[in-house]
Amino acid sequence: MGLTNNNTRCVLVLGGSFDPIHLGHVALASCLTRRLQPDELRLIPAGQPWQKSALTATSEQRVSMLKLAFEDWKDCPITIDEQEIQRAEQQQSSYTIDTLKQLRAECGADTSIIFAMGADQLQNLHTWHQWRDLFELANLCVAARPGYSLKIVSQEVAKEWHDRLTSAEDMRHQPNGTTMIEPALAVDVSATQLRTELKQHNPTMRLLVPHKVLDYIQQHSIY
Repeated sequence: MGLTNNNTRCVLVLGGSFDPIHLGHVALASCLTRRLQPDELRLIPAGQPWQKSALTATSEQRVSMLKLAFEDWKDCPITIDEQEIQRAEQQQSSYTIDTLKQLRAECGADTSIIFAMGADQLQNLHTWHQWRDLFELANLCVAARPGYSLKIVSQEVAKEWHDRLTSAEDMRHQPNGTTMIEPALAVDVSATQLRTELKQHNPTMRLLVPHKVLDYIQQHSIY
């Protein structure tokens, strides 16, 4: 961990397949932005995630949907970072560790990089490529999700996680190495279920997807 600096620049990182982007993603970004007051929200759409099956929407479509979902966002500057898509296009495997290395090289040693994860991802963290090294590059923040236990199954991950726990205020000023759990998020949207509902033209989907994104999905017959 670096030394605390009250003037530390802070970048909040939200990655995902975004297939499609839904209101759960937007709520997560909004909740963590309020808590952490970052200088920038960095959205990183996945290329071809090695732990998931093939994506339905193309990379171009997913980036377009992200832009539409955050078009009216005013909480902080936003960057859509396509580094994982670019690696996939070059047929390179893409791991979170690679993404954070590139981000750290871009942002410099003193910037607080906060990588946001879902509770489901926390349970699988022990399977991630070089997961221990993530703490050398970023802070890790998990948002609670209804129906998902925050009891960490892997004892190794649990020890690392609990030894590094800190507050939102302290995390915002630490370049890397700390962990935090945000318990306030009560939105639960399953992208898998959402794609199924979209295929069936279920009208309740209007409540789960930003309206501009839903219009785009329908115009391009994505799901």
